[in-house]
Amino acid sequence: MATQNSIISYTSQPYYDSGTATIAGYTAVSSIENTGGIFDPDLSNYTTVVPNISAATFAVKIDFNKQSAHLATMDLSLGFIGCSLLTYKNSGGSPVLDSEFSENVNAVMSSNVGALASELASYAHNSQDNIRTFNATAMPSVISGGRANVLFNGIGYSTTGTTATVYLTITRAAADVAARPHARLIIGHLFVGVDIPVQIDPQSFSWTMNVENQRFVARDFGAISSDGTLVKRSAGEIIKIPNNKLIGSIVSAVSPNIVASNVPNYFDLIKVNTSYPLLFNPYPLGPVVDSTMTINEANMTARQNFFSIYGFMDDPLELLVGEYRDGLNSEYRARFRIVETR
Repeated sequence: MATQNSIISYTSQPYYDSGTATIAGYTAVSSIENTGGIFDPDLSNYTTVVPNISAATFAVKIDFNKQSAHLATMDLSLGFIGCSLLTYKNSGGSPVLDSEFSENVNAVMSSNVGALASELASYAHNSQDNIRTFNATAMPSVISGGRANVLFNGIGYSTTGTTATVYLTITRAAADVAARPHARLIIGHLFVGVDIPVQIDPQSFSWTMNVENQRFVARDFGAISSDGTLVKRSAGEIIKIPNNKLIGSIVSAVSPNIVASNVPNYFDLIKVNTSYPLLFNPYPLGPVVDSTMTINEANMTARQNFFSIYGFMDDPLELLVGEYRDGLNSEYRARFRIVETR
């Protein structure tokens, strides 16, 4: 059976109250385009941060009001979803757009969203190997879709009242800054979610991707296809689900004794799936303190970015009685598939 604990993270509504969220430059930021995009779970509505020319390090500050009354004892994950760091060569003080290159994302986050006060680090391999379509249009690699999820798992409980502040700092290599001094950081969404730890049967786990596009043959029998949309799917079977993780409470005797009514549960997971994306991380990595981050930890954070899925539960979450059957004390299994479209 599985030895790797995974996480499905969700939030019942946008974690921050509508209209309260702001993003602003904090260090070496020239401008921010579409400031509301980062707070929209739709990745097509993204925010672009433009740092100062030749800035090796730049940072943004994000403030919002939390809906945290029911999240006081729940583990949280924070993610910057759909990120890309695009860099350009310089010509007379302006970027050379044809020289666009997608760099790896080296990020540090500090926040009072959770109980941790440390600066946490994360690293994500971006898509540097572009492909070209039939009409010579450069497109990102099919593998990553040109976007990375920069994830911070295990940031603790929501213990700071209703106001939250997040700082995100991006650092570029000196050689890259010298070669391509202009940059644009795209952030698709700021995701703050409640974690449901899951244990997956490794024999049931699958991770697939494909490009959905239109393909046809012209009258000259030349193959033509439109620019496609990347679709990622992850499926598996969750094992050993206790009853309280199904309904969020522990049942004793003939009446429910709701001693843990706020336990993250699978019923809530299904309900939020109607309107807000889930984040599935099969290989979550706990807090990595920035000052002590090793090369191996950087590789592991890149791995969790590569496999993470941000999307909706596809088809039902099918619950079955597991190997241990004892009425309300039974353990359950659940089959699931989460689909992400970019």
